[in-house]
Amino acid sequence: MGYKRDPKIYHLKFQDEYDGLEVKIRSLSMGQLIAVRNGTAYGDKEATEGMVELLAERLIDWNLEDEDGSPVPTTLEAMKGEDNDLILAIVNQWTNAVGGVKAPLEEPSSSGEISQVASIPTEPLSESLAS
Repeated sequence: MGYKRDPKIYHLKFQDEYDGLEVKIRSLSMGQLIAVRNGTAYGDKEATEGMVELLAERLIDWNLEDEDGSPVPTTLEAMKGEDNDLILAIVNQWTNAVGGVKAPLEEPSSSGEISQVASIPTEPLSESLAS
């Protein structure tokens, strides 16, 4: 019996400027990740256009609503009608998640204590003698 994998789905939760926005999106295949990192993922397209198309292809769901409170569809055309800062924030958080950048710690870590061990004194090395 073989191993059946469950495709990775990222649940992105936004704070600050887009507080409350939640996005569910599939991971990239290894080939897509390599192509994105090498800058070859988009063929003849400009990088931003290609990345937005890739986002639209991988997007599963989001809770984005328009001014009337109606859900915004998860389509490329709908994304093109949204504010560029919003879409680029989603791309940024997604690529950080795919690339393995962890979210900030919930509580800031303390700076710790200063080591009680004295530092090892160093002196310049003597000049090399000719043989």
